[in-house]
Amino acid sequence: MPPLKIIIVGGGIGGLSAAGYLRAKHHVTVLERGTLDFTMNDYGLSIVSNAFNLLQRAGIKFENLDMVVMTHLWLRGSENEELVTKIFDTRARFGGAPSVLVKRAKLLKELWRFATSTTDFAGEPAEVVQNAKVTRVDALAGEVWTEDGRAFSGFDLVIGADGINSVVRSAVLGGQDITASIRNYDTLTFMAQLSVDDIRSDPDFAYLSDPTTQAGLCSAHANAGPQINKRILTYHTSAHGLQVVGYTSEKEFAEKFNSSRTAIIKDIPVSRVVEDFAPDFADGFVNLFRHSKVDAWRIRDVAPMDSWYSGKALLIGDAAHAVTPHAGQGSNITIEDAEALGYLLQDVESPDAIIPALQKFMQLRKARVDYVARRSRELGNIQTEDDKTKETITSEGFAREIYTYQGAEQSMRA
Repeated sequence: MPPLKIIIVGGGIGGLSAAGYLRAKHHVTVLERGTLDFTMNDYGLSIVSNAFNLLQRAGIKFENLDMVVMTHLWLRGSENEELVTKIFDTRARFGGAPSVLVKRAKLLKELWRFATSTTDFAGEPAEVVQNAKVTRVDALAGEVWTEDGRAFSGFDLVIGADGINSVVRSAVLGGQDITASIRNYDTLTFMAQLSVDDIRSDPDFAYLSDPTTQAGLCSAHANAGPQINKRILTYHTSAHGLQVVGYTSEKEFAEKFNSSRTAIIKDIPVSRVVEDFAPDFADGFVNLFRHSKVDAWRIRDVAPMDSWYSGKALLIGDAAHAVTPHAGQGSNITIEDAEALGYLLQDVESPDAIIPALQKFMQLRKARVDYVARRSRELGNIQTEDDKTKETITSEGFAREIYTYQGAEQSMRA
């Protein structure tokens, strides 16, 4: 039987990961709305052992990521109280893969190689079409149209990896407006980049100055009221750089997010960030934002869906189950989705066998990502009423459930 024809909407982490896993047995086309730029100095993220293990086994190369291995957590109060150091080494604790901190662009470049290399991976390289903004999807027919009038048809499966504002999700929901499925929590993060050299001479942050020997995340909390627990995180993004993220309420930015229909507002004045955090945090933490431009990111997730597929269309990653960033698992469960899809479709040789495979995909994935979403809201103090009726997830319980994941095959056996 010929391979399935699969089209993926979205060339981000989910789309390129899925293309990499699916190309081994099927013909894959990826539509990316913009131009992929692997040189930009964009934001950092954590790829924890549950996802890094999967990428490691797939053939991702460490040396291409400019990453650092996460080994520590540092906790302190908002007034620079005594530092509490905890070991965070998933290799030692769970006998498996490391957890790493990396820039998104570096990860995307390596996922691009996974999807398109002509020599390093099994199967036909995926075709990646850039500057192809999808505006309409026919879930029943397996057809996709782009803003410039191009039509892509004849596909056995359309995968929506197009993020929280997914066009494919609208198709899966029968053409509904997806706005109501996106949830805001009156929470944003101010995000800035800095170099290791920026903090090397500061004795309060000496523990962050050599990520080649110890790298990780520093967290400082300030209880600023019953609704918003202000929090500043500082963590490595490479051997040379760090990222600082401050959680706070939206205030006047709520209207700006709504009017501009965006979740990111760039070039926030540093004075505005200082104004927000200075009353609650010591100068050392606040001054971390003074080293570069600051962006504001709106915190959102997606209301749970009973099913992520309809007709010939399937959602993965943020398009299906966007989570808030508090547990650091958004990219990780997206990579898990991609690996699971590759595993479940590897022996599918006819379109008639796709739906049973997607049913297994839902059985394998939904409860797990709902668990991650709930833990993420707990950590952000933004629980839903339904969350509050359930027993709180412990840090140790979450770590053992999530970080020890070994992939779809083992989970299906279990």
